[in-house]
Amino acid sequence: MQKIEIAKVLKPQGIKGEIKVEFFLTDLNFWYSLKNFEIDEKVFNITSFRSQKNFGFIGTKEIKTRNDAETFRNKVLKVDKPKINVEGEYFISDLENCCVVDEKDNIMGYIESVEKYSTVPIINITLNGGVKSFPFLKTVIKNVDLNNKKVIVFKQKLDEVIV
Repeated sequence: MQKIEIAKVLKPQGIKGEIKVEFFLTDLNFWYSLKNFEIDEKVFNITSFRSQKNFGFIGTKEIKTRNDAETFRNKVLKVDKPKINVEGEYFISDLENCCVVDEKDNIMGYIESVEKYSTVPIINITLNGGVKSFPFLKTVIKNVDLNNKKVIVFKQKLDEVIV
């Protein structure tokens, strides 16, 4: 089964083995319902969770001390893809190679890659033989149709932000 990255361990938190993570998925309902995750193919069972902005603090049965937690710094938390059903959020792997079209279904380009530098992902598309970039914002993206591998954009808004 395909594994999906959901967060990255930033550092230990406190002395009881809690870890601070940066969310890749920001839906808190998903996080509060999560029972376990994997790091390096080892399963960790969640005993506590709290959030603050784009970060979470997770306690597990398996990580008991600050020293234990330190060994997971910069590691990535993963879950099985079918466990995730978050409205309005998309996997980078699902967006890559999608066709970018305007409201009239005119092809603008194809998504080459998606990068995450901050809270707003950056979409890189092939356009006129080169690569252009734009932010993945609701004001630019009209709809994402994964069944037809299309990302529909507001052309006027795209023209304002594409570089």
